[in-house]
Order: sequence, then structure tokens, then C-alpha cells
Amino acid sequence: MKTNPTKDDLLGYINQNKDAIKFVTLFITFCTVFYLFYYYFMDRFVFLNDTTASLLGFLMRIFGSDVYVNGNNVVVDGFALKIIEECTAMFGSIVYVSCVLAYPADIKKKGIGVAFGVPCLYAINMVRLVVLAFVGLLNPGIFEYVHTYLWQTIFIAFVILIWLVWVDRVVK
Repeated sequence: MKTNPTKDDLLGYINQNKDAIKFVTLFITFCTVFYLFYYYFMDRFVFLNDTTASLLGFLMRIFGSDVYVNGNNVVVDGFALKIIEECTAMFGSIVYVSCVLAYPADIKKKGIGVAFGVPCLYAINMVRLVVLAFVGLLNPGIFEYVHTYLWQTIFIAFVILIWLVWVDRVVK
């Protein structure tokens, strides 16, 4: 027969898991603050769209493509891409930085985590955009699937992987 949990059971559970609860609470708090800050000042981050588009254009030229870039619009051999906020790695970086800041480590190790992780995520994001440009050129029928599902999942996995590497190599 199952009994109802008591107040002592709940307090015991909280006490046993206080580190995990603290981490999750801090993570949610940092994410909320950073997302609100980003949305409030979004107009000041527009340069990231244009910078990402310019860098994509540069990389595609290295691969021999004919590229036209105008602001956040990129045309690669006739295939048009528009770089929006979600294309800049900002959201993944917010999640990553929130994980680093919420994790129990000293400020120097957290600084290393942010300084290492955010550029790595941006570089992975640029690989993602180059791959997506080639997918759009070579097989536009699967572009939406690769963009919306495959690369979103891969990018989330990289956010987690880079955070785990930081915890393993820097914190421990």
C-alpha cells in the first residue's frame, strides 16, 4: 500500500538533492535573465546577424561559390538564405553560459568555460550554416528537415558536449 509523502519526506528529499536543485534553479534564473536581456536589447544585437551573414559569405567564397551578401541576406549560387537571430548561436550560447555559471566552480574556471565555449559554439554554428548552404544548393528538398530538425538536435548535443568537456577538463 502506497502512503502519502510527509513534510519530512519532502524536506529529506530536498536536503539529499540540494546541489542539483541549486544548479537547476540557478540555470533557470540565468537563462531567464539572459533571454530577457537579449530580447529587451535585441535591436543592439542585429549586428550579429549581419556579421554571421558576412562570415558565411566569406566561407562560401573559399569553397568557390558565387556569393552575394547584403546585410543579413546571403545568396549562394542562387540559393537565398536569411540569417536571423536563431542563426547566430546566441540562444545556444545563453544556455551554455547559464550552465557554466550555475555550476559550482570558481570564477576563474567559469571564465575559462565562457571564453572557450562561446567561440566553439559560434564556430560549430558556422559549420552548420556552411553545411546548410550546401544542402540548399545540392538538395533543396531536404533543406527544411536538415535545418529544423537535424542541425537543431546536433547543435543541442554540442552545447551539452562542450559543457561536459569544460566540467571534465577544467573544473575537475
